[in-house]
Amino acid sequence: MKLNLSACLLLMTVSTIGCASKFPEPHSALDVPSADLVMAPKDALAAAKRVVSEPPLSLGVQSENRGTIMTGYQSFPGEWHIGRRWQERTQYRITVIPDFDEPTAKGRIEVSEQTETRASDKHEWKPAVDVQRPERAKEMLAKITAGIGK
Repeated sequence: MKLNLSACLLLMTVSTIGCASKFPEPHSALDVPSADLVMAPKDALAAAKRVVSEPPLSLGVQSENRGTIMTGYQSFPGEWHIGRRWQERTQYRITVIPDFDEPTAKGRIEVSEQTETRASDKHEWKPAVDVQRPERAKEMLAKITAGIGK
């Protein structure tokens, strides 16, 4: 009977500790948030660069290549994991694609995200391939499209 009680106590302890407070929704790489634009793709890309570089975002542009920009990182509180709240930061890839029928007058903007995590300031940032934050990409797209409209 003692062995059974010990096993139950151990099982209860392990089950209450857990590693994640919640699990992210399944997300496909094909589900990239996008919006159609009625403006020249080059103008849309310039407007997107302005929006991510100016306050309140102030992320800046780390790289640019043929209609795609990579922003700087945006910090977020991460998940509760192994006795502490981990740190997260997300970088956004913003791509402007010309419209097939009217490539100089219309386009589409897509925003994808890449999140990195670390346990504390003493640790290195590592890509979190199992952590997907599509809601952050959607929020960034909304901020960019609102900023482009100004």
